[in-house]
Amino acid sequence: MRRTILCAGLVMVLFTLVQAYQISRAEKSGLIDLPIQGETHQKRYVLRHPEDPKQWNGRLLIAAHGGTGGERLDIEGRVVGTDETSLDDIVGDYAVDKGYAYASVDRDGFGATLDGLRLTYAFTERMEEELRKSLGRSATHTYLVGLSMGGGIARFAAEDELRLYDGVLIIAGAAGDIPTRLERQAESAVLWPKVDPETHPDLTEGDDRIRAYAEAVRTPVAARPFWPFIGAGASLAGLRRSLEGYGLSTISGLSDEELSRFRFVEYSDDRSFRDAVEEANTTGRPAVPTIEVVGTYDDFVRREILAYKKKVDAASANDRHRLYQVEGVWHISGDDDAMQSFAYIAKRRNLGEGIQAAMLGAGSYIQTVREALNHLDLWVTKKALPPRDQMVQQGKHLSLRR
Repeated sequence: MRRTILCAGLVMVLFTLVQAYQISRAEKSGLIDLPIQGETHQKRYVLRHPEDPKQWNGRLLIAAHGGTGGERLDIEGRVVGTDETSLDDIVGDYAVDKGYAYASVDRDGFGATLDGLRLTYAFTERMEEELRKSLGRSATHTYLVGLSMGGGIARFAAEDELRLYDGVLIIAGAAGDIPTRLERQAESAVLWPKVDPETHPDLTEGDDRIRAYAEAVRTPVAARPFWPFIGAGASLAGLRRSLEGYGLSTISGLSDEELSRFRFVEYSDDRSFRDAVEEANTTGRPAVPTIEVVGTYDDFVRREILAYKKKVDAASANDRHRLYQVEGVWHISGDDDAMQSFAYIAKRRNLGEGIQAAMLGAGSYIQTVREALNHLDLWVTKKALPPRDQMVQQGKHLSLRR
């Protein structure tokens, strides 16, 4: 009996010690003025860090959310917040619990553009200043994490020779490769009407049309329940607008039939078009340690991300880049509360109950994202190379083989 009491007492002491060591948070939020291209933009933000300066690990993690920002909705369309808090459940809360300072701004109107990057840079500088005031010292290391469009911003930052960040974590990131995106637009516009479940409900997974669409978006056929979210919006008109945006001189004379066969190399002799694409495109040469996480079901960006990895290989830049692909996960992690907004959009667009069910039961990449952050920090601070590029099963740890 005495041994039982002593053991119970020891457990209580250990529990108390763990509680005492838990990090109490300080938080600031509200509106912040950020200068972009000579204009001042007022944006919502949040900054969290350990209340006790001694518990701060010296790291600052800046977050770039997906989309262009603004209101966040639940599955019924009710406003439940704004995008400065949208990465909390993926990595923000985790980082603060590990002693990081964490900050995010609702870009609200700024996507994966150079102005979006400038706004993120301006916000980072302000947060570094705030930490010096609040915690009495500068951050020893600053990282950027970006999701989707925010991942595109993170990719631009990773390749920027300014090297404002010590390391970059990209989650389902945009801006992988422009020619690949344009060709995917063309193929999807042609193939989607042939596999749309609204008009072809009886197609089986073995059908050649289904397999062709899977190849176009670089997902397994098993990702088919998620395809309508992007596929239903695929059109040659959208491709035409994209090509006009890059100044393709012959675009007005191209028929839909010619557009449907678009391949970048066939138009690369149009110098102004080629130069515009190259100027806006990524190089595959990250200047700082960079880790990417993407789901294998991600028909938004996986094809472009795989093209980006080929550019990394061609540039011999693998010493600064890793890619972890999580099997069976879509663009948004199933346990990310942002999925509620996507399910609401699918409902509003009448995409069918199947896609809503797929979204709400989707797989998770959050564990891999958090492990990637840990490895990124070790890579930067200890020069410990992260695990090799790999496929990751949901719920499994990254293989540590380097």
